[in-house]
Amino acid sequence: MSALTIVCIAKAIRTFGFGAISVILALFLMEKGFSTAAVGAIFSATLIEDALATALVSAFAVRLGLRRVLFASCALVVLCGLVMGLCQTPWIVACAAIFGIISPAGYEGGPFSPVEQTLISESEPPARLTRAFSWYNLTGFGGAALGALFAGLATAGGGALSSSSAITSYQALFLLYAVGGALLALLYCMLDVPGHLLEREFASTVQQRLPAVNLHKSRGNVFKLAALQGIDAFGGGFVTQSLVVYWFLARYHAGPEVTGPLFFWANVLAAISFVLAPLVVRRIGLLKTMVFTHLPCSMALCLAPLMPDVQAATWLVLGRSLFSSMDIPVRQAYSMLLVCPDERPAAAGIISTARALSQGAAPLLSGLVLSGAGVVLGLPFICAGALKTVYDVGLFACFHNVPLEVLESDEEAEVDAPESAAEIVSTRG
Repeated sequence: MSALTIVCIAKAIRTFGFGAISVILALFLMEKGFSTAAVGAIFSATLIEDALATALVSAFAVRLGLRRVLFASCALVVLCGLVMGLCQTPWIVACAAIFGIISPAGYEGGPFSPVEQTLISESEPPARLTRAFSWYNLTGFGGAALGALFAGLATAGGGALSSSSAITSYQALFLLYAVGGALLALLYCMLDVPGHLLEREFASTVQQRLPAVNLHKSRGNVFKLAALQGIDAFGGGFVTQSLVVYWFLARYHAGPEVTGPLFFWANVLAAISFVLAPLVVRRIGLLKTMVFTHLPCSMALCLAPLMPDVQAATWLVLGRSLFSSMDIPVRQAYSMLLVCPDERPAAAGIISTARALSQGAAPLLSGLVLSGAGVVLGLPFICAGALKTVYDVGLFACFHNVPLEVLESDEEAEVDAPESAAEIVSTRG
């Protein structure tokens, strides 16, 4: 099999596990005796640790070797699944969630994606990279959608019987998650790409991801864009998939049997939005596509607490999913076209860091406001909607008169490609 085929299969297996675990993670931790505030703190610690650890691992990946990084990451997935599936001690379970590789957001986690993107770039000719990254990202969304659906179906019966039956179902999913980590390791054994080329390529990728590199002409624009995207990511951190699952249960008494299929279709619709994004860009341009498709979705979050029943809330989530992710590939293209070509590595690193750290800080506050009356009032949704609205309005106000350094027509391949979101895995939300 080609490297592209292998990493796409690996992506599907991995995101299937992430999608499944995200549906039951908050509920599992609650069954273990953690409060909503503690669950939010664990999610924040998990996201921040993941962002920092991935950056640290990337810095030493050349010395360690890419395959070793992948195998070590697989081992962490297996260990995390085994500990959470078998251990009965709450604080050990919390440590496994924080220091293992797991995704409260339900899409991606750990250093897998940067390495896999490098593998694809090295094994595919430049003319075919667009199509390759398109398959890679759509495969990831498909895996996450199926994982969420599977978790909902697998836990529906157990949750209806008793608390002990529910937690047994959750533990079985964690053990299946560990099996997925072992399958990943077997797949990576099949990779046959020259190692010395990978190391050289990955060294370049690491340098591109580190923010401490040269910016000159576009420094002001980059820091403004990073600050705004940090606000957007912070807002998204209030409504990570795992916390939304808990809110559905607390507000509407709707368990994984409802939220599993819901997030399956939400991910399917999000994947469709990647296909639609280039069509919208051709008609109204990059900046307007980002703002005008995202702003209604931001405001819709504030309406979630007003939904009278679970059916109305479900339709709101699904309607929002069709448009809320459309800006992801577009903002990647826009940020690259906004700066000079030699500034792109620095811009990518600064924006990526701002989003990752901001998103990781929000679940702590979200867990706190979900306590007591916060569930009924839906405060996390209001906070998320307000922050994301500030981002949308601020983005248009700051950049509607700012010319692009590289004309869109000169970068048509980047703008037209839904796979311009190849780096979204740490920024979703």
